[in-house]
Amino acid sequence: MVCKKCKEVLPDDAEVCTCCGAKIKRKKPKEKKDRSAFDDDRQRAKSSLSSKIKIIVTVALAAVAVAIVIALVVSLVSDDGKKTAEVLSEYIGQSMLDARNDSDIKVFDESKFSAVNNAMKFNYLIEDDDSVKVDGIKFPKWVVTVCLNDSDEIVTVTYTDFTTCKKNHKGQKADKVINLDNVMKNEKYKNVEKEIDLDVYSIKYENAFITYTYKYYYEDEAGNEQAVRLTVTYNVNMEYQYYSSALVYPDDI
Repeated sequence: MVCKKCKEVLPDDAEVCTCCGAKIKRKKPKEKKDRSAFDDDRQRAKSSLSSKIKIIVTVALAAVAVAIVIALVVSLVSDDGKKTAEVLSEYIGQSMLDARNDSDIKVFDESKFSAVNNAMKFNYLIEDDDSVKVDGIKFPKWVVTVCLNDSDEIVTVTYTDFTTCKKNHKGQKADKVINLDNVMKNEKYKNVEKEIDLDVYSIKYENAFITYTYKYYYEDEAGNEQAVRLTVTYNVNMEYQYYSSALVYPDDI
């Protein structure tokens, strides 16, 4: 060791210079962190990060699960009308009394909505409690109507979805007139639906056929909205049979 003041060579353990009396300052050796302690710190940091990631993932999965449940509930509620119509359609040709007793479906002879009573023909109906406005007039979101013959036997069961007209009483907007001229007879339902690409307005069940009706509109060359009623008929195996398309004018709506 060398004294910084007088440059005298001193023993390594000297605290005072024996020549000039200056105090000797020693550098404190750097403490080396124990490797195991370093590893422990790193492991704790990784564990903390992992816990945070797990919490984030858990919260995200919970949010997705809630969204799925809500979507399923909404889907089930909106499908209630279709399912009810399908059940009642199995009793076509049988008495209404048998259908009511066997299916345990509660039917009514009058709607809670005056628009339904005035606009639709039926003997009995089942309808959604929630409503939707079409041009300011209240309708149930969906209704299932049943028509009987003179022998009190079910002739037709019709499901109608009024939500398809809530934005416009003419129905949904289409880019052009929809025609099914190129669809072959006995084509499967799912393939025909791809050609139409609209939400169904009503489904009518009768003895040997099922008829789907769509309400839509498009803009003609003059820029006017032209309403159209498209009906597509299938057999009981849901194989395409024929269709019809009719222009609807204000007096007919």
